[in-house]
Amino acid sequence: MAGGNWETQNKVRPGAYINFETNDLVAAGLDSAGPVVIPLALDWGEVGKFIKVTSNSKFKELFGKSLGDITPIREAFKATGQVIVYNLNGVGSKATATSGTFVTTAKHGGVDGNKIRVTVTVGLGGTSTVKTFYDGDQVDSQVVANTSELVPNAFVSYTGALPVADATLTLAGGTTVTATNESHATAVSGLDTQDFKVVAVGTTDDTIKLLYALKVKEWREQQGKNVTLVTNNFNSADHEGVNSVLNGVTLEGNEVLTAKESLYFYAGAYANATTNSLTYVEYPGAIDSERKTHDEIVQALQDGHIVYTFNNGSVVVEQDINTFRSFTQEKSKDFRKNKIVRAMDIISNNTQHVFSTFFIGKVTNDANGRDLFKQQLMKVVLDPLVQSASIDYVTEDIAIFEGNDKDAVVVNMGIEFNDAMEKLYMTVACK
Repeated sequence: MAGGNWETQNKVRPGAYINFETNDLVAAGLDSAGPVVIPLALDWGEVGKFIKVTSNSKFKELFGKSLGDITPIREAFKATGQVIVYNLNGVGSKATATSGTFVTTAKHGGVDGNKIRVTVTVGLGGTSTVKTFYDGDQVDSQVVANTSELVPNAFVSYTGALPVADATLTLAGGTTVTATNESHATAVSGLDTQDFKVVAVGTTDDTIKLLYALKVKEWREQQGKNVTLVTNNFNSADHEGVNSVLNGVTLEGNEVLTAKESLYFYAGAYANATTNSLTYVEYPGAIDSERKTHDEIVQALQDGHIVYTFNNGSVVVEQDINTFRSFTQEKSKDFRKNKIVRAMDIISNNTQHVFSTFFIGKVTNDANGRDLFKQQLMKVVLDPLVQSASIDYVTEDIAIFEGNDKDAVVVNMGIEFNDAMEKLYMTVACK
């Protein structure tokens, strides 16, 4: 018996001709959690590059310090597992040391290269043991007959002939090129090509804050890149894409973090949040906050700040809000609530994803094509948010029609965004 696929009903031989097709687009929404980018000035490691890290990364090799000693990254990891680090410092001189013709050179520039020490112990049988120490800790050990057998490690490389007697080489001459405002401008330009959700910048320099804030506005309003800036004491941004942390916290062990250090936990939490609110979310490991009076907290919230408060033995985010305060008929108070803004961003991101992946250049702009897009808009973008109780809508509130140009599609959509419970007003009648 014959068989196979068919395109038209023109087969000659008797048989079963069967096509298998899907009856719907295989579309799925994007993951609404995303990385947080942390620009830092570090004295070791690659500079001018975006480096993805996890809690299992080798931080001393990458940045010259253990995770516990890099406060911004450590605090961000309390709320998210997606972190991208950018070293703002310039390319400094590499530390070196010499014994005879044997030269050891630090892998990276920076003053932390001066923490490296290499020992050579000459053994019997024509071999030598070469050990590398960083900040007092052994990080590498090799037994070799000559330099050609030495393998560069994460800290040093080697040239020249091995010493004929035991030797200790303490590297020196490593210098750091200190980060400047121009370094931040370069980082901002580089972020144009990165996929991320939040950029976190702790600084006392309002010029740097403004640089990132203006770029966030441009990304959101002109490029459809829905990213957020978390910084400290910068409510003057007055924008839904900029968050300002006002105060610091005290951690277990009495480590005190200022606002420009404590903001990284909130930045990580924002990056990891989806349709949930961060109001009253607990700051892990915090035992106290920089205390504010009731009136100061009220004023801070009205001014658009994130405030950490002490509540029943823990430290919480008082309210999940951004710096937007210039309310208008087109942009109401809803835009200052980050839970709602994140839901808006999910709709924007997933609509762009579905349209660009499955419709641009692929589907005809006629009634059937536009109806197909409407179906996918509801199924992939809106209905998951309805299921999470983030929004409500009715089909009749979605209108899709051809635009002024034949290749344009216009969508008018009415959506009700839902917020989390935050305030209780109760009356008790005493009898």
